[in-house]
Amino acid sequence: MARTAAVVLALAIACAGCAGFVGEDVEPVTPAPVPTPGAAYPPGVTEDGVVAPALGSAHARTLAGQNYTVVHRQRVTDRNGTLLRRSNHTRWVARNATVYAGRFNQTSRAVRSRTARFDYWTNGSVVAVRYDERINRPQIVRWEVEGAGPVADLPDRRTIQGVAGAVDLSVAERRASGDVLLVGHRFVRPDRLVTPLFIDEPTNVSAQLRVGPDGTVEAMRLVFDAERGRESVRVTQDIRVRDIGSTTVPRPDWVANASQRSV
Repeated sequence: MARTAAVVLALAIACAGCAGFVGEDVEPVTPAPVPTPGAAYPPGVTEDGVVAPALGSAHARTLAGQNYTVVHRQRVTDRNGTLLRRSNHTRWVARNATVYAGRFNQTSRAVRSRTARFDYWTNGSVVAVRYDERINRPQIVRWEVEGAGPVADLPDRRTIQGVAGAVDLSVAERRASGDVLLVGHRFVRPDRLVTPLFIDEPTNVSAQLRVGPDGTVEAMRLVFDAERGRESVRVTQDIRVRDIGSTTVPRPDWVANASQRSV
């Protein structure tokens, strides 16, 4: 049972294209760098553009020393705007990821518009998962682990680095707070984009990222067209980091009722 929970959770997150913020719509702007004399750019950001690996590393490194919340929302629609799949993945992470919890749910038209939901919690040695194996049949299991637990990329480094490497991003605005707004409307390496499973051939991209002075990507909105089999679709991803330094990760009450199983 625990093996089933682990595999199903991993597959659900992979299908959604999440490693895994609720994204506010970042206001549309026209790229026009505003010079701020003496102000430094965030790590990974330069006057000429973005260095994808450096931005991804700075984002992950800064968050590793903080407790924070990440929310990742994704929608896949057909050419008429009809919803095909929607997923929400929220993660509450303690400093150095010593403890973290998450909630993932997904609605898919392909499976009778049913919503699958997973809640998970880990302290680095034990993972507990609550999920619906069948409709109205909730299951709660736990198992011992060594290492990262059920989510390998808590801060969404891979997703952010993929966008920065795939899209031609430029500085649209530099704020007095030190935040930088990046925008892009052209793919340069679309193969670097992390896409949901079975979705490929991304085109017609629009990307907006708000980067803090320490390199944390505080918000990101990505919209692009793609193909799913023979069907044209549009993918929208909204990511936001919030409650940095104030997030708490209490042990859920339901963990005590989890059945001990081995993976």
